[in-house]
Formats: sequence, structure tokens, C-alpha cells
Amino acid sequence: MESLFIKLTELLSEYKKVVIISHRDPDLDAIGSAMGLSIILRTAGKECYMFLSDEKLAKYNTSVRYALERASGIDLIFPYDVQKTVDEETVLLVIDVHQKERLEYPEILDSIKKVIVLDHHIKNNDYIRNTEMFYIDSTMSSMVELVSNYAKYCGINLDPIIATIMLAGLEIDTNGFNLKTNAQTFEVAALLTAMGADTVLKQQLLKESKDNYLRRAAFIESSYIINKNIAICLLSTTDSNKEELAEIAEELLKFEYVEASFAIGELKPDYIGISARSIGNINVCDVMKKMGGGGHITNAATQITDKTVIEVEKMLRKTLGEML
Repeated sequence: MESLFIKLTELLSEYKKVVIISHRDPDLDAIGSAMGLSIILRTAGKECYMFLSDEKLAKYNTSVRYALERASGIDLIFPYDVQKTVDEETVLLVIDVHQKERLEYPEILDSIKKVIVLDHHIKNNDYIRNTEMFYIDSTMSSMVELVSNYAKYCGINLDPIIATIMLAGLEIDTNGFNLKTNAQTFEVAALLTAMGADTVLKQQLLKESKDNYLRRAAFIESSYIINKNIAICLLSTTDSNKEELAEIAEELLKFEYVEASFAIGELKPDYIGISARSIGNINVCDVMKKMGGGGHITNAATQITDKTVIEVEKMLRKTLGEML
């Protein structure tokens, strides 16, 4: 990674201001990584901002809102701040995503023309183009892995609270160190712990409400198995979200004999999402690509418009039947 960090550092040195943005409905991997980068860049003398959507702030999941409340020393920027803050010496640092339509605020690309993309998801065809730098490493467990190693390269010890948020993000993205995990993943966890990550606070960040747990459990109870090793769960409500689909798909992998799982739900009217997970024997990325999405071998997703949950379920089963 050293060559990446050398190039990234040289490129960032050309700009006075940096705005960091991630995907819609950011998780702890995205939020923690943005915070870590903010500290690294501010230490290097940059004017650095972490972008958040003021309209969605109250709707962020509990752990993200808790993380934002605990972290200090991070300058935030909201949509109404962009025009009065950015100038020709500003670069946009896009992390944990590489598609314009998945950005927390896609319109920001109209205001900031210089763009750097850093991601760990498998590259899709509709990626952000005309960038100053475009880097994707789909073998990485998380964005936290890259940012932690960059902090180490720069000789920077992150604030213990930010290190804790990043460790929680790492744990979530690896499903408790069960997926996309290798020796480097544990080295990153050890590095963040050495920086002061607090395991008690981490557990606070990972907590959820009883209502959410019971809601998810009810959906999981209605799931079913096909081909003896694939679990499918349909969410019957009209207020699902991507995070909930991902959590259910990950929970289904814990069942005996299940090697791949798919959670299907309506994200908004006529807009259906699928979250797919695998222990590695079944390439769920290939399945999701066939349905217009993408991701990792063990972690993938897609969104389909103008269909119902039942129609998408039939599409998924047809695709699985053709591929497996």
C-alpha cells in the first residue's frame, strides 16, 4: 500500500481544502473512516470537512448518531454550506463508494470538480469518471482497513474515540471478523486497539434497540431454504432500508448448512433492494451482477425498480436456478 499512500499524499498536497463524502445512509465503516481521514488531513495542515446531509441527520441509524455525538474535532459541512465553502483549491475525497447516484449528496460533484475516489467494493460500470485518482481494492475488508494503514504510514495516532468508532466499523463490515477477514484485518484491529480503541464503548456503538431486534427476528423466522444451502428472506413491510436487509442477510448465514443468503425488501415504492451474503463457496457478486448490482464475492447487493418484492423474489430464484 505504500505506493498508494505516496501518490495520495502527493496529490492531496496540491489542495488547501478537502471535503470527504461517502454513500447514502453511512455506516460506521464510512463514518469512522471519514473521521480518521479528517484527523490525518488536519494534522497535515489541510482545511478538512466531513460532509453530512442535514435532512437525513435525524434518520441516521442510532450507532452513527451516537458516534457523531462522541467524536470531537471534526468539522462538518452540509449541503447549504457547500457553495460558500469550496473553491478552486478544494478536492472532493469520495470514500467507501464509487458511484455518483449512491453518494450522500450527488449534486456535490457539480460544485467540486477535482475528485479522488477510494473504495473497497467491486467496480461497477457506472463509476465516477474524470477523477484525479481512482483506487479500488476489493480484497480489503473495509474502508477502515485502508484509513488505519494510512494513519500508520503518516505516523499519526488517532483519537481513541475515533479509533473505537473505526474498530466498530471494521467489526460490522466483516460480520464479526467472519467475512472478508485475513491476517491484515486482525493487524488493523490490533493497530486501532493500540491507538486506544475502547472495547466497552465499541459495544455501546454496536448495540441496537429491542424493537429492531424483534422486528428482524420476525422476518428471519419467515425465511426459507432452497437447494439445501441458500436462505431467502422476504420483508413484508414497506419501510425497509439497506442496513436492515444487510443485517438480516448476515444473520441468515449463521444458520446450519446455509452458505448464501438473500434478503429482499421494499426500500421505497416500486424500488426493491436485495442484500446478499455468502461464506465464500457461492459467489453472490456474480448473482447480483446478473440482476444489475454488484459487490464482493461474499457481500453484494442490487436495487430493482418497477417491481414488487414477490416479482423480485421470482427473478432471484430464476437467476439462481440458471447459475447454480
